[in-house]
Amino acid sequence: MSRMLRGSALYLCLILILLALPVMAQVSQPNNADGRVPQSQTPGTSTQTQPAMSFQALHHGVPWRDPNGPAAAVGFAAPAGAHLTYFGGPIISNVQVIQVLYGSGSYNPQIAGTTSPTMGNFFGDITGANSGLMMLLQQYNTNISGGTGQVFGNGTFAGLFQIVPAAGNNGSTITDAQIQSELLAQINAGHLPGPTNDALGNPNTIYMIYFPPGKTISQGGSNSCQAGGFCAYHGTTSSTLNTKHVLYGVLPDMQAGSGCSTGCGTSTVFGNYTSVTSHELVEALTDADVGIATTFGPPLAWYDMTNGEIGDICNAQQGSYVANGTTYTIQLEFSNAANNCVLPPAAGGTTPNFSLSASPASVSVTQGSTGSSTITVTKTGGFTGSVTLSNSALPSGVTATYGTNPTTSTSTITFTASSTATTGTSTITITGVSGTLSHTTTISLTINATGGGSTNLIVNGGFETGAASPWTLTAGVLNNSTSEPAHTGAWDAWMDGYGTTHTDSAAQTVAITAGKTSATLVFWLHIDTAETTTTTAFDTLKVQVFNTGGTLLSTLGTFSNLNHATGYQQHSFSLNSFIGQTVVIKFTGTEDTSLQTSFVLDDIALNVQ
Repeated sequence: MSRMLRGSALYLCLILILLALPVMAQVSQPNNADGRVPQSQTPGTSTQTQPAMSFQALHHGVPWRDPNGPAAAVGFAAPAGAHLTYFGGPIISNVQVIQVLYGSGSYNPQIAGTTSPTMGNFFGDITGANSGLMMLLQQYNTNISGGTGQVFGNGTFAGLFQIVPAAGNNGSTITDAQIQSELLAQINAGHLPGPTNDALGNPNTIYMIYFPPGKTISQGGSNSCQAGGFCAYHGTTSSTLNTKHVLYGVLPDMQAGSGCSTGCGTSTVFGNYTSVTSHELVEALTDADVGIATTFGPPLAWYDMTNGEIGDICNAQQGSYVANGTTYTIQLEFSNAANNCVLPPAAGGTTPNFSLSASPASVSVTQGSTGSSTITVTKTGGFTGSVTLSNSALPSGVTATYGTNPTTSTSTITFTASSTATTGTSTITITGVSGTLSHTTTISLTINATGGGSTNLIVNGGFETGAASPWTLTAGVLNNSTSEPAHTGAWDAWMDGYGTTHTDSAAQTVAITAGKTSATLVFWLHIDTAETTTTTAFDTLKVQVFNTGGTLLSTLGTFSNLNHATGYQQHSFSLNSFIGQTVVIKFTGTEDTSLQTSFVLDDIALNVQ
């Protein structure tokens, strides 16, 4: 395959993927195991993705459930396969919470700030330094490839404010559009503090709006505090303020007499308030702009396309958590690291994680036999997940199997070498993956010839370290593209293939041990070409031996476009005349002005005995 086509081919693939990407629309799903249905869903219907033209802004929230219904019991576990994927949008890095009372009424005294602990205390405690919430959320930082560069830090509570809404926005039923309009008007009038941004220009402020008794909130075709409706939600204003969308949460009344007093949790009134509030706050922190997202892409941030946001995955799973010395009822949140619904770690604690180790770290296997090592998973920070193990490419003729995979503790890896396995020492990387966590350990694997008579002097002959060393390669030669797949493993040396005047080379310095009776250079070569001639060698690959001063000692062989063939061909050359010398083995590929030829090398060995 011509390398000149690589960029355009990848670009075309990207365009096709984007054209096929489904938009993120409001969906309907059956009830969860706990009887809850996400706010943007309707009970009893199947999942259907809506066309892009019919998309409505998606506000995720806490669904109302019937405590006397058939699914009243809540199971403390995440749905199978749950996982939050990052789609490129912003988070709230250092949240500033402004609590808003929407008009007058008989508010719960802890919501109104007259009885301790208040909701204001809760916001300050749960987002401050004496809480482990931000430690839990570190796994969702966006200072990653394709991210917004944000890192979670502690937040602040900026105060409690009571507003006097305009009469037109304060009926017995209040729509989400009216809430957005009133919020922006109150900020513009100076009745509410203006929003702040982080150092990267992303909004830091969220307005958590609480409503008095007698108000029904209507959003997305459903109503608050009733069957098929919701207990709360968070959103993003469709209009901007100073070029930024404003973040907000909507919390209806949950006191006795309201529908939310029975359908929004099993704790006390204030406990249900803090549980639902924590659900919305953490969802806003990890997916700030969900309210204006229209596809599974920016500005959507962390989202599970099946189960919703971080709180949706763990709906109704309440737990007790101590923040700044006060015990609060909060909702468990989903952790990719733990692969489950969890409470935050204690302040000063660590996030769930693991590490890998191998014992022994060096394994020797004789051709025709086996050797093994034990891989151990060491857990930290309350990690409870399972770890899936894999290994980097092995020498030709060697296979690896695992005793237990995935594992939660240990697994034995067994290496089996065939009677013709490539001899020599290589570094095998063992990778363990659990959710977004990935860690590695290494094993030095030595394959010995039967009777110990043959040794391979070439290092990294299969290029499976993924790095050039100790080879000297021209730019672009090291390759793991499926356009020119390896003979074994994942990596090879792809020389030329540009279809224009070009020269590539691969060289390694080798000391051929004195006293040996034979030295043989063996390698696998694949040649494909666009040349059509059957008589002229327009493009060539030379296999040569130089001394360390750069003087050509021998040209072992020359290959060209005339030697093209399907698949790899093995070649060998005697280096007996160089025993006892330090030499440079060099492959040099040269193309002329047109019609590509690719010379692909793999599994290079210099066997001496």
